Amino acid sequence: MAETSRARDLTTAECWSLLENGDIGRLAVTRTDGTPDIFPVNFVAHEGAVYIRSAPDAKVVSLDARPAAAFEIDGHDDEGTWSVVVRGTAARTVDDVEIDGSGIRRIVTVSPRHKPHVLKLAARTVTGRRFTDPFPVPSPGDEHGISFPSSRPRFLRPEPIPSHRPWSEGASLEPSEESREASDPPSA
Repeated sequence: MAETSRARDLTTAECWSLLENGDIGRLAVTRTDGTPDIFPVNFVAHEGAVYIRSAPDAKVVSLDARPAAAFEIDGHDDEGTWSVVVRGTAARTVDDVEIDGSGIRRIVTVSPRHKPHVLKLAARTVTGRRFTDPFPVPSPGDEHGISFPSSRPRFLRPEPIPSHRPWSEGASLEPSEESREASDPPSA
């Protein structure tokens, strides 16, 4: 069987660089009943830690009882596919200087819920791998020569996707009599 992908371990510096440029990851926790759970979260990586804003929900309850946690991000770029995992201890932080310094308050989260808690995952280990693709996948639009901006400021909400009114059964695709009359030139 032919080799289809080559993997290499990322250095710690490469891992932190990818973390610092990421915006959505997955937080893995152990629930109070001992079962695992995972949550997609917006985050900021800052000075050896991952900061997450949270509502008073299952993440907070789980981490209060069992603070060991893992965090994962992954992506695809010109060099291939990559994944980074941070393992450590997570807890709520209330130090305003630390919170302001991390930049977590500037992040606009995907969820509209109020998120008064800031969780800090202090990294014990950071590991990552990169898989070089033998047949790179083009970025969206590449096949048509369209380029997309590489990044938006992280504090801006995504732009809405334009939509059109749905077509309904029985609706005519032909212009209505009124619209035809409005577009006909006046007779002389």
